[in-house]
Amino acid sequence: MSRDNIKGLIFLSILLVVGGFILMFSSISFGTSLGDSWLMKQNEGMADTHQYNMIIKTYINNFVIIGSISLCFGLLLAMLTYFTPLFLRKNKRN
Repeated sequence: MSRDNIKGLIFLSILLVVGGFILMFSSISFGTSLGDSWLMKQNEGMADTHQYNMIIKTYINNFVIIGSISLCFGLLLAMLTYFTPLFLRKNKRN
């Protein structure tokens, strides 16, 4: 692996981790705003309260899940980026 590849993978992993944290911790505001836009698209901006709450919870859960997947993938990529050059150097010495 060249140094440019490692720098690119580190940048990508940092971007994924930061994006995952943002999605996870801002999921309430993102979910609420999407739920509000859903409500405005309904007949005259009115809908059942139970259905509205279910829509908001679904949007919030979606953002938490996407953020968690992004965070885990970024951490996994960071670990692989760190350990791959170590193993490649070890194999070159033998």
